[in-house]
Amino acid sequence: MMLFVHAFTGCDTTSRIFGVGKNSVFQKVMKGDSSLRSCARAFTTPGQSTDVIVQAGHKAMVLLFSGKGADTLTVLRHTILTQKVVSAVSFVTPERLPPTEEATKHHSLRTYFQIMTWMEEEADLEPTDWGWKAEANQFIPVMNEMNAAPDSLLKVVHCNCTTGCSTQRCTCRTYGLPCTSACGQCQLQSCSNPFNQVLTDENDIENDENDTEMI
Repeated sequence: MMLFVHAFTGCDTTSRIFGVGKNSVFQKVMKGDSSLRSCARAFTTPGQSTDVIVQAGHKAMVLLFSGKGADTLTVLRHTILTQKVVSAVSFVTPERLPPTEEATKHHSLRTYFQIMTWMEEEADLEPTDWGWKAEANQFIPVMNEMNAAPDSLLKVVHCNCTTGCSTQRCTCRTYGLPCTSACGQCQLQSCSNPFNQVLTDENDIENDENDTEMI
């Protein structure tokens, strides 16, 4: 149980859950929360499939945010956001909501891989199947495989840079988004945001498709 509490709430290879401390999770497990203990047992049992771990991770995350056993993370996030908006006197920051299902999926996979490593049961596990990707001869955690927001919303996200988006101070660049004509003084002119190439390539594809339709 201790391995689960330590890894799931954050250690050297797994992210810390905002607003959820190790002590509170430990107390829930030790006081006999049967559902949470069941999730913990899944994480400490060798030979589990990724599907089992993802389901156990989603359920554990719901329980840590005081959700009901039948709740999904998506429903719980909406419920908590609604409650906070009604009572808030300022902007509700997203980190105070439960993690998304996608983020929890990869977090859970990395948690299981870490626990199996501590138990010396990781020999048959490939890191790339358990929340990691190989880049530049090292393993990088997979944080999310989905866009941060729908494409229609991303198109209106913009920075207000005055130096050509050449540093990580550019919010578009920091979040891996291309600059658009809605951005600050750069206005895509002499803009060094490397993610602009993605936008250019997509526009070229759309233009080619339009040309084909017109013919």
